[in-house]
Amino acid sequence: MLNEVTDLVEKPKILVCEFDKRFLNIPSEILVTTMQTHQKYFSTIDNKSNLTNNFIVVADINDPKGLVKIGNERVIDARLSDAEFFWDRNKSQNLVKQISKLKNINYFKGLGSYFDKIQRMRKLSAIISDEFLISKEKIEIASSICKVDLMSDLVAEFPELQGVMGGYFAEAQGFEKEVSLAISEHYLPLGMDSKIPKKPYSIALSLSDKIDSLVGFFGIDLRPSSSKDPYALRRMAISLVRLIVENEKKIKIRDLLNYSCTLYKDQGYEFETKKIQNELSEFILDRLKNYLKDKQIRSDIIDSSISSFGVDDLMKIYKKSIFLNKNIKKDFGLDALAIYKRSSNILTNEKQEELDLVGTADPGLFKNEYEKNLYKKIHEIRKYFSSVGGDENYEQGLKILSSAKTEVNNFFNNVKVNAEEKMIKKNRLELLKMLCKSFDNYFNFSKIEV
Repeated sequence: MLNEVTDLVEKPKILVCEFDKRFLNIPSEILVTTMQTHQKYFSTIDNKSNLTNNFIVVADINDPKGLVKIGNERVIDARLSDAEFFWDRNKSQNLVKQISKLKNINYFKGLGSYFDKIQRMRKLSAIISDEFLISKEKIEIASSICKVDLMSDLVAEFPELQGVMGGYFAEAQGFEKEVSLAISEHYLPLGMDSKIPKKPYSIALSLSDKIDSLVGFFGIDLRPSSSKDPYALRRMAISLVRLIVENEKKIKIRDLLNYSCTLYKDQGYEFETKKIQNELSEFILDRLKNYLKDKQIRSDIIDSSISSFGVDDLMKIYKKSIFLNKNIKKDFGLDALAIYKRSSNILTNEKQEELDLVGTADPGLFKNEYEKNLYKKIHEIRKYFSSVGGDENYEQGLKILSSAKTEVNNFFNNVKVNAEEKMIKKNRLELLKMLCKSFDNYFNFSKIEV
C-alpha cells in the first residue's frame, strides 16, 4: 500500500488522526481492512503490537486549520459505525441455524452449492481426524459451519475476511477454541509465503477444503493450462503441500483423493476416479518440485526424490531432499553415489545382451571370497532397510550404503565380471543388480549427477 499511496501524492503531508476508542472492541481485522483497503489510511500499533485508535493519512496539501484531518476522521467514523452495526448483528446470528441457507449459495457451476461442499468437507475431515487423532465431533462441527460467514454483511462488505469472520462469530457464540481457530484459518495458507495453520483442527479443515476443491475442479475438467490458472489451483496445491511438509504430517493423499471422488459420486457427480487420482497426484508432486526449487534444492536431487516416492510420501520426499542436498558431497555421500554409479554403468552396458537380470544371485556359483563378501554386505544393507520404520535416519542410511565401499572395490579389483563362462558372468551381473536394488531402498541414485 505504501507504493500505491506514494503514487497518489506529489507533496505528501503526514496527518495523524484518531477514531473513537469504542471501535477498538470490533475485531482488529475489520478496522485494518476498513482503513487500509477502503481509505488508504495507515493503522498504528502500540509497543505490545495492539491496534491503537490513531491512524495516519497522507495528504497532498497543507492542513494548517486541521480541516483535512477532521474530514478524514468523520469519514472513518462513519465507516466504522457501519462496521460496528454489522458486527453486532452478525455475531448474534446463530451459525448452526443458518447452515441450510447455504443451499441457496452456489459454490461453482457443476459442483453444487456451498451446502453440498460442507457435507463433503465434513465427511472428508472426519477421515483426516482419524489420522491426526483428534475429535471427529469437533472437526465435523467446524466443517459444518465454516462457510456460514459467506452470508454475513461483514463478508459481503469485506470479502477478504471470509473465514476470519466465521472464526470470530463462532467464538462469540461459545464454540470451542479449536473449532473457532480452525474456521478462522481454513483458507490458509494462501500460496507460498503466507501464514500457515499449525493446530491439528486447523490443518485438518484446511486440507479437507483444498482436497475437495481440487478434486471438484479436476472432475469437471477445469485443470490449469500451461499459461492459465483462473481458479488458482496451483496456489491451492502448493498450499496443500505446505500444510503437510511444514507441519511434518504423513498423510495418505491418494486415499483422500479417492474418498473425495466417492463423496462427489454420492451427490450424483460422475467423476473418473482413477484419472482424477493420477492427474492430481502428478499435479501435487509438480507443486512439490516448485516448492523444493524455492528451497534451493538441486534439480537432480528433486527429480530423484520425486521418482523414488509417491504422493503419499510428500514429507519423506521433502526431508530426504533437504538432507541429500546438504550431504551428497560429503565423503559418505560421494562414496555411496560412486558405488551405485560404477555398478549401474556396468549393468547398463550389458543390457544389450538381454540377460534378463532380476537381482538374485546364486551363492553356489561364487568362485571367490570377494563375491561372497559383497553378497554378505548386500544382505546386511537389505536387513537394515527392512527394519527401518517410519522414523528413518537418513544419515545412518546413507552411511550404511557407503560402508559397502571396501567390499565393492575389492570385488571390482579382483573379479572379472565379464567372465568367459556365461552362467558365471550372469551371476556376477545379478550380484551387481542386487547391489543397485538394495540402494533403491534409500533413493533413486540413477538420476543423481556425479
